[in-house]
Amino acid sequence: MKKDVKVSLGCKSQIVQFINMNSKSSCEIDVQDGHSYIDGKSIVGLLSLNLFKPLDVTVIGDDTKISDLISNYNSHQLLIS
Repeated sequence: MKKDVKVSLGCKSQIVQFINMNSKSSCEIDVQDGHSYIDGKSIVGLLSLNLFKPLDVTVIGDDTKISDLISNYNSHQLLIS
């Protein structure tokens, strides 16, 4: 399954939480800022993006694991409705 969401990373702690959650997940996570795609598990890649605007995140994997990861994003107030 594939799921697209938008996230906002407004501070250092949210960036760290986002990378930690993605690293622990077995899902494939792609992040786009409008121009560039990066691996959502790469801190260096993430820091190369424009973090001042919402990011498009594509999560690919098992339905349950995708739901768990997106639920974690929501509990850390990273999701944009």
